[in-house]
Amino acid sequence: MKKMLKVNLSELIKYIAIIIIILSLFSLGLKLTGYATTTDTGIINITISQTVSINFTIDNINFGSGSVNIGSDNATINTLGNVINGNWTSVTQGFVLENIGNSNVTLHLKSGKTPAGFLGGTNPSYQYNVTNSESGSCVSGDIVLGAWNNVNTISDGDLICSVFGFISNANAIDIDLKLVIPSDARVGASSDTFTATGTSI
Repeated sequence: MKKMLKVNLSELIKYIAIIIIILSLFSLGLKLTGYATTTDTGIINITISQTVSINFTIDNINFGSGSVNIGSDNATINTLGNVINGNWTSVTQGFVLENIGNSNVTLHLKSGKTPAGFLGGTNPSYQYNVTNSESGSCVSGDIVLGAWNNVNTISDGDLICSVFGFISNANAIDIDLKLVIPSDARVGASSDTFTATGTSI
């Protein structure tokens, strides 16, 4: 007589579930090993050289010919358009200096002549005035921005900007000039040269 195999249904379900879990883990392991990843790095190098360069984009001021009014001790003219007690042509533009390099600099300014050397006569005056033509271009040095200063012919001249910036739209200054010309000033043409010196910071 044949023996009947008794199968417990709950036991069978348990075994089937275990087999399914084993097969799932085996399949997952195959997938994980099939998608292995690795990384590496590349290196790029560049060196940017420092360029220190300043430029007078407006480098000529010409007051032309004129004289002190009769009866006046002196005449005052400047590059802000003023002509007082004289008949020189009005000038409305001074020097414009730009930092065209890629580095902030300290900026000195000197003239080639003293008031006496440039104009002669009794009590001549020869002054300059520095302002930012683009906001934030110049951090004031030994002078006050917007004030009239006597020209300086010694060494590199005056430190006018402790920081003269190079960033576009913040790298340009105006340098206006004012002359007080005595009635007994030296007759004839006279010229002078301004020198700006920028030193990298």
